[in-house]
Amino acid sequence: MCRNILTVGFLFAFLLFYSQQYTVQFFNTDNGLPQNSVKDIIKDKYGFIWLTTENGIVRYDGLNFFVHKKFPLNSQRFTYFYGDADKDSIFTAVDDGKTVLIHQKIPKVFKNIKRCPTIIVRENINYHLCISNYSYSPSPGVYFFMDFKKGRYFITQNSFVYEDFLSKSQVKLDVKPLFKNDPNAFTIGDILFYIDRNAKKVKKIEEGKITGSYDLPIVADVRSKIFWNRTNGQGFVLNNNILYRCIYNSGTLKLSKLIRLDHIDESNLMCIYYDEKYKKLYLGSSTDGLKIVSLTDFTSSKKNIPKSSAVFYAIQPYNDSCVINPAGEIYNRYGLVKSKNFDKSISYFLNFDRQGNIVTRREQTLFVYSKKSDFTDFQSISTGEDTLNDFFFANGKYYVLAVKQKKGNTEFTGTLSIYENWPFKSLKKKYLFANEPTKMVLTEAGDILVGTIKGLYKISVNHNKIYSLNGKNELSVRDIVLTADGNIWVTTLGKGFYLLRNNRLIKLPGDSEGNLLSPHTLMEDPNGYFWIPTNNGLYKIRESILLKYLQNRNFKLNYYRYSKEAGFSTNEFNGGSNINSNKLKNGDFVLPSLSGLVFFNPLKVKSYYPAAMYIERVLVDDKERLFKDILKLSQENRQVELFIDVPYYANPDNIVIETKLDDDGTNKWLSVGKDRKFLLNNLGHGTHHLIVRMLVSDKQEYVFKKIKIIIPPFFYQTLWFKLLIVFIFLLLLYVSVRWRTSFHKKKNRELEEIIRLRTKTLSETVENLEITQIKLGKEIEQQKKLIGTITHDITTPLKFIALTSKEALDYDEKNAYRTERILNSIYKSSNQLYNFTKTLKEYADIYNEYRSDETELYSFCDLVQEKKILFDEIAANHNTTIVNNVDEKLMVKISKNILAVIIHNLMDNSVKYTRNGTIIITGADEPETVILEITDTGIGMDDHKIEYYTKLQENIENEKLLLQKYGMGLHLILQLLQMLESKIIIRRNENKGTSFQLIIKKSKK
Repeated sequence: MCRNILTVGFLFAFLLFYSQQYTVQFFNTDNGLPQNSVKDIIKDKYGFIWLTTENGIVRYDGLNFFVHKKFPLNSQRFTYFYGDADKDSIFTAVDDGKTVLIHQKIPKVFKNIKRCPTIIVRENINYHLCISNYSYSPSPGVYFFMDFKKGRYFITQNSFVYEDFLSKSQVKLDVKPLFKNDPNAFTIGDILFYIDRNAKKVKKIEEGKITGSYDLPIVADVRSKIFWNRTNGQGFVLNNNILYRCIYNSGTLKLSKLIRLDHIDESNLMCIYYDEKYKKLYLGSSTDGLKIVSLTDFTSSKKNIPKSSAVFYAIQPYNDSCVINPAGEIYNRYGLVKSKNFDKSISYFLNFDRQGNIVTRREQTLFVYSKKSDFTDFQSISTGEDTLNDFFFANGKYYVLAVKQKKGNTEFTGTLSIYENWPFKSLKKKYLFANEPTKMVLTEAGDILVGTIKGLYKISVNHNKIYSLNGKNELSVRDIVLTADGNIWVTTLGKGFYLLRNNRLIKLPGDSEGNLLSPHTLMEDPNGYFWIPTNNGLYKIRESILLKYLQNRNFKLNYYRYSKEAGFSTNEFNGGSNINSNKLKNGDFVLPSLSGLVFFNPLKVKSYYPAAMYIERVLVDDKERLFKDILKLSQENRQVELFIDVPYYANPDNIVIETKLDDDGTNKWLSVGKDRKFLLNNLGHGTHHLIVRMLVSDKQEYVFKKIKIIIPPFFYQTLWFKLLIVFIFLLLLYVSVRWRTSFHKKKNRELEEIIRLRTKTLSETVENLEITQIKLGKEIEQQKKLIGTITHDITTPLKFIALTSKEALDYDEKNAYRTERILNSIYKSSNQLYNFTKTLKEYADIYNEYRSDETELYSFCDLVQEKKILFDEIAANHNTTIVNNVDEKLMVKISKNILAVIIHNLMDNSVKYTRNGTIIITGADEPETVILEITDTGIGMDDHKIEYYTKLQENIENEKLLLQKYGMGLHLILQLLQMLESKIIIRRNENKGTSFQLIIKKSKK
């Protein structure tokens, strides 16, 4: 694809017709087109303009032409477009049976698409698609067809037939079908119209019937040429070099005059497209290429006399729509109206006095033209050595600014004088300035601001003092402007413009080209925009945006620039006079320039901003590639250019595109040049994100686009390679250290062997002593606990034997049954005590067994039953029953001796304190624990003991043991439970007695 990037001001060729106020741009093979015959023009849904030529298809974005002509076709000649731009389906046919489809901004070749035919064969007759005023084969005998939603029209030399798609019924219209081999029909949108040239009318046709008639003789005029294109829905009439637009709306067809086109060869004009948004006409010629006509919002007014001066400086409003200059010439936006023929006046001064008389000046002489005589009579007034720069009337006084040349050099001093009447009599006050004054204004506070070629000063009339407002910085003041909100703005020569706030000048940033370093003045429109003329263009910006910058200095200002293609004769405006701009009552602003007076209505002048940008193309080492959102590159790529495609058809100076890489660390936005290319250089490997933003409104709003750039690393830049290098380095370091230390270790081993042999005997002796000490300590502890346990466990049976024996001695009466029962009890208790003493070895093993996990699986119910049998006789003597409700299937693997001691002690306590009651033992299996509960109906444990044992269980290592008060039994149980990592819950029963619930962990760590 061929690309031609055009630079505004150098490659654009402009023709300006002052009477019509439009500009024309010419494009041909010299500046972008591949061929000088433009057959059709259309705009796609993305905003790009497409052209067909006899040497390719061209896409135009307002700055660049992109030529597509390397299609796999026998011919690169293209004719008309058809299809639906809104659906992103634009077609153009070629002569070898193939079709080019433009979709998503890319043209591709397909075989002819059946749903969009360009030729229909009917009764051995070829009917060609009639989609616009252009016909590919304009020779006699060519027939046409038009498709609509419900039917199709067939146009032959002698007939105009409508055929319904569903019923296939036909209707023949009584009209003359052709005129000069072109159909007497055209469309606006999806509506068909027929030109009745005899009746001078245009008739609307719907479904084969005439449903409307419009009196439009210009359309029916045989001298008129109709340009229409159904694809873009537009129609035009060119009559006597005047171009009209056909508009159909709400059932009415009407003509709207667009422009008078001079120097346009009607015979070569092939197609027309009007871009309503940008107010541009695109004219395609069969021989002259493309012409773009821009309808302007600005009017450059000057004399229509050749070689007459068009340089303007001071101007003043003459009436609601005209201005007057110091020569007495009166202009409106269309040119010179008349002249009062003022003579002998300079161009830099013009004013009105209090009575409305016009005052001009030459050197030290004023010329006052009387309003009563319609400015024909005048009187001259000498100002002596002073040269008048400006004056105004306010508060019943005249304020006069004058300069006086210093003797012996070319420099000037200045004065501000206040007079009570005209012509400058009764001097009230006078203020002197060391430099030439340029401008003065009266503030709302009653102070006077005076600008000079070296500074800005404030005069306090009440205090009769002069204050310098620019300090040591020299400023050459051009103008001082008071805006509606009370702000004071100061324009300077070479240093931009400032806001005066609280007697302090605050500088505003200028444009990127530096044109705003010397603004002539500043004008405020009703919408809050400032219009700033310079020596190179007219700039526009919202005042609110400027004030926003003052709140945040990081906020970037963007000015909108109008240049001569907007309608000026020149980009250079003029200033330096006592008044540099005018606002007329009809709403027009008027600015003097180096070539005419520029008239415009600020409320009607539009700012054009782009709406969308497309980043889909990249040039990698001179080869273009397409991508979408993700761009994959290589470190071997030498040059990478990223294209930012923007459909924009106004001044390219107003496209603001900025980019930044989110990983460069600077977080700065970089401007993209007018060529809309961004160079990707020196990007390292990895994933980068390029953020692009584009200004889209006067409110400084942006649209953003994010591109992901992936650059694979070389093998030596990968993480695994770096890890490998680190590993090799560490390995070498390790080997080196290992070799170094091995030598020392060998020496150390020799020494250590000697020491080891000497200390081995001593170490063994010390170790044996420590083991012996630990064993002795454990044996002592075990013996203490064993003694306490034995003492506690044999007390109850011995006490029972003693009490039984005493009972036998206390009864004098001898009863054989009673004696037998007592002796039997003594026998059984003694026998049980004997059996218990045999288990003393088991008691001794308790403190060793809990450290091992070698306990075998046994029946929990059997263990409880053994203890029950031990205490049954004692319980029966107390008329107490012991019930074993433990599940017989419950099997446990918990230290049997420890658990036996715990159950023995609990049952012992229950038997001891239960009379005429019941002791119930239950057991339940849980996932990780075994629950054993012993419930008695005895006297019950008091709350103080329960609280004591509960606290003791929580802190058994540190709690003080009340052995003498509470005994040894439960203390032993708590110690044994601690070995099993288990716990006991003691609670009083609701009726009487105590419940002991053991929560025993199944396995011991």
